[in-house]
Amino acid sequence: MSFFNNYIYGSNEYLGRLYIIVSSLITFGLITLYSISTDPLSISSSFMRQLIFIIFSLFVFFVLNQINVKTIHDNSTLIYIFSFLLCFVPFFLSPVENTYRWIDLGFFYIQPGEYLKCATIILIAKYLSNHQLEVKESYIVFIPILIALLSSFLVLNQPDLGTAVIIFAPVLPMMLWAGVNGFTLFLLIAPVITIIAASNNMIFNIWGVIMFIIFMTFQGGLLKRVLIYFANIFTGLLFPFFWNDFLNGYQRQRFIDFLNPDLDPMGSSYHIIQSITAIGSGGMFGKGWGQGSQTQLKFLPVQESDFILSVIAEEFGFFGIAAIMFLFFMLIKTLLDIAFKSSDYFSSLVIIGLTSILFSHIFVNSAMTIGLMPVKGLPTPFVSAGGSFMLLCFIMLSLVSNLSKN
Repeated sequence: MSFFNNYIYGSNEYLGRLYIIVSSLITFGLITLYSISTDPLSISSSFMRQLIFIIFSLFVFFVLNQINVKTIHDNSTLIYIFSFLLCFVPFFLSPVENTYRWIDLGFFYIQPGEYLKCATIILIAKYLSNHQLEVKESYIVFIPILIALLSSFLVLNQPDLGTAVIIFAPVLPMMLWAGVNGFTLFLLIAPVITIIAASNNMIFNIWGVIMFIIFMTFQGGLLKRVLIYFANIFTGLLFPFFWNDFLNGYQRQRFIDFLNPDLDPMGSSYHIIQSITAIGSGGMFGKGWGQGSQTQLKFLPVQESDFILSVIAEEFGFFGIAAIMFLFFMLIKTLLDIAFKSSDYFSSLVIIGLTSILFSHIFVNSAMTIGLMPVKGLPTPFVSAGGSFMLLCFIMLSLVSNLSKN
């Protein structure tokens, strides 16, 4: 028993809590998948496939748990190069659903872009930890951003906008954790927000006022502040390019559906309307396990992955969703506790990056199901069906387990 405790838990008191939370989320997901599967014990059902993926992912977890922190740090560049090159493989294979995101292994598909998320975080963490004495210098931000942009651009051409955004999401939290100046980070994200805000005149005007207040409080010459402010305002002119040339047709349609879901209720807006209907019909206590009309009658699309939270809301009601959101809160809190407790700079940076990925998935998926964000194919960690993402979750779990043993 002591061997097991040392092998899995190390000396970190938070890992036990983390494993209990993850186990609870996985159990919640399996119960839900069993409910919506027509023949749950069939090998082709989402329940059985998920169970097989979990068993395989557990095996990978135990194998990776033997790798020490120094090995991860020293080989971070090789890990990134391998993951980056792996993302090119789908371009030489037949497209799956008109995209080049997947590699067909015969018995299941893997999505290499998922693993590039981890590899990008590890490489950025190595760079920031190796240059921790220089983090106050403005130039330090360019290499991490370049690494993330390189990864995001590759995945974006598969095309996979959701994964491309998630790859970039951990960069700012990691640099903030490393001690990079907050205003420097604001200068980096302001142009992106300006381009997005330019899609709506009112939002653009509000954002312009917010930027003006922030730039006027910045310690620097007046001319410099004015020039930076207007440079950001003028980036809003790039919105037509972003809309027409950067986004694919189906991605533009998702934004239109998000802003006007009633335009095509039986077509492109069908997903979100059925999701909101399922959530609303669940009420406080839900309709009962296996009793949801939207889910059991298959009105709700992609219910085993993208919209699994809608299934939980319909069958278990507000209290079911509250329970799973509490588990997600505890998951993020525990990961942050581990990062704060870590005595190794590199380890804490990686854990912050991984936490950012999990938080981004939770936030985007939750907001998407209730119509607060455009529909994106981003699954819920440890709950949604999906082999590639479940494997990624266990890889991240093994990294946290390894890195927290310092």
